[in-house]
Amino acid sequence: MDIVHGDQRDKLFLGLSKSRKLYVSRVNSDSMILAPNVTSFTTAPDFIIYTTTSHDAIFAPLSVAGELAGSGVTAGTVEEAAKDWPQRKVERGSRIVTAVPSAMSLVLQMPRGNLETINPRPLVMEVVKQDLDA
Repeated sequence: MDIVHGDQRDKLFLGLSKSRKLYVSRVNSDSMILAPNVTSFTTAPDFIIYTTTSHDAIFAPLSVAGELAGSGVTAGTVEEAAKDWPQRKVERGSRIVTAVPSAMSLVLQMPRGNLETINPRPLVMEVVKQDLDA
């Protein structure tokens, strides 16, 4: 996915390992662990959204994740930054299907197979900010 740093565009790569670690990397840099214990993830224009084994949906700001990727930060720095990221409890075992930023919604698949759509505050607030700026 493309991210913007000031006047410069950059590519950001995300990947989820079998050991449930979410990795992030930029072009020509080493990958780093953004989060451990991740069960699913997706991206929205302003966030990397992921669910964890502790039944949380976490909304990592894309700008912060882009700055952390490839900058040689330690795991402790990422954990400190993650404390300020918005999060929301989700049902146990739910996984992200997709995010629909224009509808301010996140679609989750529940363990029983049914789909649920939620409107998390971070996605709603981004649309409200865009509308106020317009």
